[in-house]
Amino acid sequence: MWRKAVTSLLIGMKPSGLFSPRYLSIILAALLVTGLLFSRALLSIMMASGLLLLLIPSVRQVFAAVFKRPLIFLLTGIILFYAWLFFLDPQRYTLERMALHLGVISLLCLLHFIAASSDRLLPFILIAGVLSTLPTVYDMIMHKGLAALYEKGQAAYTLMQGDHQRFSIWISGCLGLAWYYWLMEHKKQALWFVLYFTAFLVLLSVRTGWLFAGLVTAGGGIIYLQRQQKRIYWIRSILGVILIMAIAYSVPFVRNKIHYMQWEWSERKAAEKSAGSDAVRRMVNESAVELIRENPMGLGEGKAALALKERIKVNYPDAAVRFQWPFNQYLKWWLSAGWVMGTLPFLLVLYLLYRLYFTRNYLTGIWVLFIALTGFYESTLEMQYGFFLGVFFTGLLYLYESGLVKKTVKW
Repeated sequence: MWRKAVTSLLIGMKPSGLFSPRYLSIILAALLVTGLLFSRALLSIMMASGLLLLLIPSVRQVFAAVFKRPLIFLLTGIILFYAWLFFLDPQRYTLERMALHLGVISLLCLLHFIAASSDRLLPFILIAGVLSTLPTVYDMIMHKGLAALYEKGQAAYTLMQGDHQRFSIWISGCLGLAWYYWLMEHKKQALWFVLYFTAFLVLLSVRTGWLFAGLVTAGGGIIYLQRQQKRIYWIRSILGVILIMAIAYSVPFVRNKIHYMQWEWSERKAAEKSAGSDAVRRMVNESAVELIRENPMGLGEGKAALALKERIKVNYPDAAVRFQWPFNQYLKWWLSAGWVMGTLPFLLVLYLLYRLYFTRNYLTGIWVLFIALTGFYESTLEMQYGFFLGVFFTGLLYLYESGLVKKTVKW
């Protein structure tokens, strides 16, 4: 009864004013971005709201037509993976983790609706990305209390609860959309967004931002230069990249970050005592590798977290390091699910990259490659922010680049 009531209510809405798909999509996008930047609770609600859209027959029909094949592989992989984890460790926590990752269905449905219903979504996200950087720019320039961060080449982010890694991924995604807007839709004004986001990532982000800025500049630059078919453009581009790198290195913040990284890797013992970021990653990951070798079949979600926490205490009794996940997505999968089942998500990522390359969705492929590479030093897809951003920008770039946003929904 409740399903029929909700369906009747949604279908019975008049497609005018704020409830028309055009305006409703922007409202939903605004709530998504607001949740991302300010409220995890709101983000969770919005990530699940796509399930309500699936109650509308026309939405459900178009969504199935657009994502049918990817969803079959994705859902099969997630269910098999978590069925094995539940067999190893039948706890409620395992089911909660599965529910998070099954949220990909709701999120993709919501993304297709807002992308297909409004031609203003891309400018909206790009503007939101610029506005979200302003508190960081102001804080890093004006706040004198951040001297210690400057010395280490670290950035201070006031949004997303200070999660500097995921904030860099958010701005990286905005840069990816800006490249699409400029390259594929030939919007000249998008070039300014490309330049701004690139400068922010190079000058004021953590190394995750450097990674994507390098990947998308190389990939997007090759696409652009192939269209020009003039050697002089290649020469100018190479010289421009060299000049930009030289200018970036002249900035104290960038130089401090490079020097701090060099110190961490050359003075390992001192870095471990001071709990440097790379030192902590190394300590946690080395402990995880020990457990993986001892438990080739996996430990399950909850047991793996407790075992890693205890092993770190044994290996580093004097260090204030108490993490329950490795700083490596692939180690996390192997620790929880073992060598065989833990490799399944990795194979899904490789298949996705293969399909994106041979369907000429190059910018989407660059984004997926970027998320896959972040998995070597972060458990990106295990956290709400990381999972949301990975799916959010993969879905949007794929929908736009493949032209699937043209399959609109009729009320």
